[in-house]
Amino acid sequence: MFLTSSILLGFIRLSFIILFLFYLNRKFINVSNPINLLDFIIHNWFLYGSILLLIIFILVLLNAYNLFNCFFLLIPIIILDAIGIENLKRSKIYFNKHIKSSLLKFLKKSENKKTFWYWFSFKTLKKKNYDKNATLLLILTIVLCGITFASRYYFIIYDNYSLSNPWIDDLNKVIQFDSQLWFANELSVNGEFALVNFYSKITDVSPEIALQVIAILESTLLAVIIFWVISKLSPSKFLAPLIASLSFSLVYIITPLNVYDLLKVNPTFAALTFGLPAFVFFLEPSLLKLTKMGCFVTFSLTFTAIGLIDLFTFCILIPPFLIIGIGLTKYKLDNLHILFSFVLSTAIVFGIYYSTSNYLKADFIEFIHANLLSVSSYTYLPQLILPYENIIRYFQFSTFAGLLFIFPLVLTHKGNWRPTAIFFFYFNFLVVLTYINYPWIDGDMINNALVVFIPIIFGLNVAIIIRILNLVLYPFENLNVITISVILISSLFASVFYQKRNINRLTVSDETPKQILDAYDKIGKSFFPYSYCVVNDPAAQVISTNKHFFMNYSFFLEKYAKVDSINTKNRKDPKFLIKNPQFSLSKSVLVFVLNDKSKAENNIFSENKFLNASLIKELELLKKRGRKINLFYESKVLKVYEIVNEPEESKISDLIF
Repeated sequence: MFLTSSILLGFIRLSFIILFLFYLNRKFINVSNPINLLDFIIHNWFLYGSILLLIIFILVLLNAYNLFNCFFLLIPIIILDAIGIENLKRSKIYFNKHIKSSLLKFLKKSENKKTFWYWFSFKTLKKKNYDKNATLLLILTIVLCGITFASRYYFIIYDNYSLSNPWIDDLNKVIQFDSQLWFANELSVNGEFALVNFYSKITDVSPEIALQVIAILESTLLAVIIFWVISKLSPSKFLAPLIASLSFSLVYIITPLNVYDLLKVNPTFAALTFGLPAFVFFLEPSLLKLTKMGCFVTFSLTFTAIGLIDLFTFCILIPPFLIIGIGLTKYKLDNLHILFSFVLSTAIVFGIYYSTSNYLKADFIEFIHANLLSVSSYTYLPQLILPYENIIRYFQFSTFAGLLFIFPLVLTHKGNWRPTAIFFFYFNFLVVLTYINYPWIDGDMINNALVVFIPIIFGLNVAIIIRILNLVLYPFENLNVITISVILISSLFASVFYQKRNINRLTVSDETPKQILDAYDKIGKSFFPYSYCVVNDPAAQVISTNKHFFMNYSFFLEKYAKVDSINTKNRKDPKFLIKNPQFSLSKSVLVFVLNDKSKAENNIFSENKFLNASLIKELELLKKRGRKINLFYESKVLKVYEIVNEPEESKISDLIF
């Protein structure tokens, strides 16, 4: 399977950043009241992920967006939240009691020469079950992330998105944030691309690699969130959540997911990484552990962030859940506060888009309508084992059966089954929407959202089955390590064995775009910025933005030899090149040459493989003139040649060593 190293490196770097932050939280911040890794990820993404997006939005508008400024604004907010406003009011007492005492303890332990492993140990709690479950959740969260990442990445062999025209447009949106543009020349919802740009910076990968992997990261985060949702809303803390999460990560034959666009940016998935925790906190406000004002502000920020990411989620998915939820939950007053926060965020979001539409002289109503529909989203599901309508119908029947069972439990207050009932009603409402022929409702986009909600419904049904068979399954629920290991191994085996036939029916996509991106990735790692020029198709020029010079094929074939000749004759005369910059050449020129093995037929590079002979002829001419030409990159479909104009002046390794 093809794997660009930067995709894996970026994921590993992000994972280590999260684990390091979790370590700091457990070791130095929440020592007496720690949380497990799962809760740490969900709570902090919900609290600070939305704040981060809004910070990026404000910084871009102020022409001040960069990584340093993001941290400069975000870190004080995190510190303020960790200390608390009340403690800040009596800062001297807090400093003496907490910070000074902590520093003294740290110095004392350092002087006592504590062992290396002491710094990786956490304070033992009186509740032994907590420590046991926290360790298990730590391992399970890491395993789920790894499984989902690997499962999604496998389908890159079927990807039709990379280096397509929509991909080029999306990459341009990602890069435009470096030019301090949120809305370039058109009004669009760009929140997800802002997160792609930030991920590129924080993990030190190129924007094109970040764009290529963002859908995988969103799915990985959603798998973890689905586990967390089921564990918070049902009595089952491990079995049902794990089965639900694995069904999202591994099961494709009953999931309405277009595998050919699996790596395509999905604003609905990105928005639901905030939306699902918001749904849970709406149903169980006590989980958020905030004051009413803090809850109001937090939900307002989160809903606003969702509005900047995806208007479909903001306008179609969130309001019905809030309405259904407020009618069935027992936290009416808290729910009203959250409902008011949604009203406030609605005013903010629509105010932003309305003022921008006036500035750009765009039609505001047409913009809203266009973002509630998607011309590129369609339901094409060749991998399904059953017709899509039948699969949805079976899940509906399961919710009806589940409601019949939990209805008496809700009436008699035996267990907290209200959230399950709300999700069942909400799921059926979304299914009904797909049958409504209304120009403001896109059935394909609802089907896209159901990809996330089907595993949740499945997990809640499993939790009901566990409750029905409580006497039989309760021992397995307690044997967490053994049971989880069996489920993981069985799921991995079943996902390969039972889906192999249906998955093999899919058509493997052309490798040319992936090889081109891999070559760009290796070039970016090897060469110093703006010390080299790339020769490629004009469509790929966007990849060169803010990194290196670009030359299209027609200029290279028609004029490069002449420019090279004039440059060589006058290279020792610096005044000539200053007066005639059009004859300057980069220290290295990298020429992309596709060969006849490339299957590119319907993409932007389909005609370039026929330039093979002409490009090789031009390179041979330069070699006869004495130019040094190296083969920098080679694959089955692509070769990249380096024309060395100034030896040891372009590669990073040469400049350093």
